[in-house]
Amino acid sequence: MIMSEVWIDKKFVNFLSGTLDKFSWKKENLANCRCPICGDSQKNKNKCRGFFYESKGSYYYKCHNCAVSMSLYRFLEIHSPSLKTEYQLERYRSKRDPKPRRPQIKSTGTEEMFRKKRKEVVKSKHLKPLLDLDSKHPARMFAKMRMIPKDKQSLLYFTEDFGRFSRELTQTRAECGAEPRIVIPFFDREGNMVAAQGRSLNINSVRGSAEGSKENSKKFLRYITIKSEGLQDKLWFGQWRADPNKKIYIVEGPLDSLFLDNCIAMVGASGIDNIPPHLRATPGVYVLDNEPRNEQIVKLNEKLIDKGKNICIFPETMRYKDINDMILGGYTKKQIQKIIDENTFSGLEAKVRLNQWTKL
Repeated sequence: MIMSEVWIDKKFVNFLSGTLDKFSWKKENLANCRCPICGDSQKNKNKCRGFFYESKGSYYYKCHNCAVSMSLYRFLEIHSPSLKTEYQLERYRSKRDPKPRRPQIKSTGTEEMFRKKRKEVVKSKHLKPLLDLDSKHPARMFAKMRMIPKDKQSLLYFTEDFGRFSRELTQTRAECGAEPRIVIPFFDREGNMVAAQGRSLNINSVRGSAEGSKENSKKFLRYITIKSEGLQDKLWFGQWRADPNKKIYIVEGPLDSLFLDNCIAMVGASGIDNIPPHLRATPGVYVLDNEPRNEQIVKLNEKLIDKGKNICIFPETMRYKDINDMILGGYTKKQIQKIIDENTFSGLEAKVRLNQWTKL
């Protein structure tokens, strides 16, 4: 058996992950979920006794509640016949290919881009890398206050004059103020900066975009998003750093995405309908802010459910609004990802959970 068949099996276990209750990887070659065959414990909804494990180059499924034991192929045949057909084809092709290789998710050629370690280039005389600033600089203090990991701070920049930087990037007379801002750059597949988001350091800033209302015109907008001239693509932060062969987490804000592994951020609600093409075949979960009283977030979750997406609905014991707040509250990255994995739902169950969540 050639090595690529192990990758094929693991990839299809990941494809299944979004349809399995409380799915999570416990080890590199061991995954756990609530058993969809017997339903697992009816008294304790947190019990997970179904396991996918690797043995002699293939993956198998076993439940320690109903004692069912079967190959991954048989599990796919029962749980997802459409995936079973794809799985058969990939395994057949791998046996005909004498050269061991890692199977590729069908995409627009971006898997090759992912492997290449692209260098993301910021060409602007108005930006300074955040880590080049003095440790007492307000922007560095902000990053420290928000507990942004130091290795992720290397993705952030600073400008004394966001208005000037905006005109440089967009090549237009954008009416942005001259205030200092932390700059979060967005890159294309070649590593060129094509857009940016400016985060205000002003504590009185308000939520909004560059098209703020007249009521907010005298205040600093917390975030301003700008695009280079002619850019039509929807903005996704971190999309070219995400590994399409692993489950992705999809959050609302770029800063929140810095705290989770393999995480991307959509900018604006329209991102729901425009996930990057090279990530559409990748198992993923949408993690919107934990605001059950926010009508817009509730509607977005409803839309995601109707589209068959996996969503995270935080438990009622969770009192923090977003990922960054959870970090500030003492949670670790590993704990947060475990909470998300254990509270990921889809379909009818997601609708029931969402209805309960909105009543909190």
